[in-house]
Amino acid sequence: MTAPLDIVDIHAHLWPPAWRPGGKYEKPAGAFAPEIHRKITTPQALVDELQQNGVSLAVVTATIESLFGMDGAVPLSALRQANDWLAALSREYRTLTGFAAIDAFAGEEAAREAERAIVDLGLSGLVIDSSRDGKFIADPAVRPTLEVAARHKVPVFVHPVAHPNAEFLIKGAGNLGTSLGRGLMNGVAFLSIIQSSLLDELSDLHLIFATLGLGAIVQAARGGMYGRAERVTGRRPNIYFDTMGHDPDIIRTLTRFFGAERVLAGTDWPILAALNADALRQSQAQAGLNEQEARLVAGGNARRLLGLRHDQAAAAE
Repeated sequence: MTAPLDIVDIHAHLWPPAWRPGGKYEKPAGAFAPEIHRKITTPQALVDELQQNGVSLAVVTATIESLFGMDGAVPLSALRQANDWLAALSREYRTLTGFAAIDAFAGEEAAREAERAIVDLGLSGLVIDSSRDGKFIADPAVRPTLEVAARHKVPVFVHPVAHPNAEFLIKGAGNLGTSLGRGLMNGVAFLSIIQSSLLDELSDLHLIFATLGLGAIVQAARGGMYGRAERVTGRRPNIYFDTMGHDPDIIRTLTRFFGAERVLAGTDWPILAALNADALRQSQAQAGLNEQEARLVAGGNARRLLGLRHDQAAAAE
């Protein structure tokens, strides 16, 4: 009998108390359906779904864009408050671990908060926006934050943000236009990195992108570190993509292009439904993954990323 999968959802969201109804920075439900708004403000809802669906762990993030909007200054005190809450959440629930929300485009101030979140609060990684104020993550302003992540060997989730002309995209394609625009911004962030020298200079930097940005592989495949010859050798940069669900065709595309060791199970919960152990197992089989590949994608790769910092500490003792 095949042992159950150890599943880690690398991509889940919750809003801190200050952004919930009655909080200092209360956010309206907006475009969210009432049930999604309820879930994103209720940690227990996520914990319950993980247990019901056979998921071992979820990585929780609260993104800069979702908390503070698409542009303008981000108040450091509010950001620190959000990260304090994420750390408390990680301690309270054994099935949740938090990635610190960092305004990576704030330069050295962002790096200091990243350092505090990792060292003092013990958070497992960072989440940063793909773009802000017309800049993408290869911009020099972001480098101090990426250096902190590399030094402490913690992963960085590069989260999609809305396209500046989102209303135009919605006019043409409805709500799917919004997702496409977010994918474009995430894909450009990915391309900005692979055309820079950052991965060579920061060998311990591990970046995670969302499947929404998958369209960028068409450009990436034209040469460089993801050219056809380079992919044949099996050498893989420290770049990962999450699955945002368990569609077998998407899993097949991701694992064939990036390698099974660079793909992470994820959802974007509560926007998308929680992973389900049985459904994920079936989808991975349909995608052609063998048992080792299935375990890597389900949770093995995420466990390795989350454990890099601890491996580094153990080696230093």
